[in-house]
Amino acid sequence: MTHRVFVAAAAAAAAAAVLLAALVAGCGGGGATFRKQTLSFTERQNDDSFSFADNPPKSSPSNRDEPKLSNGDQITFTADMIDGSDKDAGDLDATCTVTATTTGSFDDSRAQCLGTATIPGGTLTLTVGGKAFGAGTTRGAVVGGTGDYAGATGSFTSSDESGTDKPSRDTFQLFIPQH
Repeated sequence: MTHRVFVAAAAAAAAAAVLLAALVAGCGGGGATFRKQTLSFTERQNDDSFSFADNPPKSSPSNRDEPKLSNGDQITFTADMIDGSDKDAGDLDATCTVTATTTGSFDDSRAQCLGTATIPGGTLTLTVGGKAFGAGTTRGAVVGGTGDYAGATGSFTSSDESGTDKPSRDTFQLFIPQH
């Protein structure tokens, strides 16, 4: 009886080893190759497209002050993507949901944002979590794309100068699968 248990266990272990070897062989070598590409644009806000959905507790901004943010508030906006020759090359469409705030200001609030950059050759799907507002550099992930950017992954930064209304500089570091 003990010999049969040992033989059965050895046979199961051998079968598992063969299966594992087959899986490893299928995952290794000959895997996908990626092309690295860097894209840069100037992001010029379209003030007419800014929208603020004020969920309770409601803020009451006066004299064109910034609204006081609270959890669940949503912000949507569109920006023009300007290329190196100062031509309109596409658009950024984004929506952000506030997830946490201490004082209700943009500078101390956190949010979850999702956006689409429509640029020559296709689109990039973007996401930002955490500190998404205020001056400085916002960092996010590229989680997909279409057209020339199908299957793209990577990261991006959007940098602006503190205390200015100057446009942001957006840089995308992409890894695009080669077929």
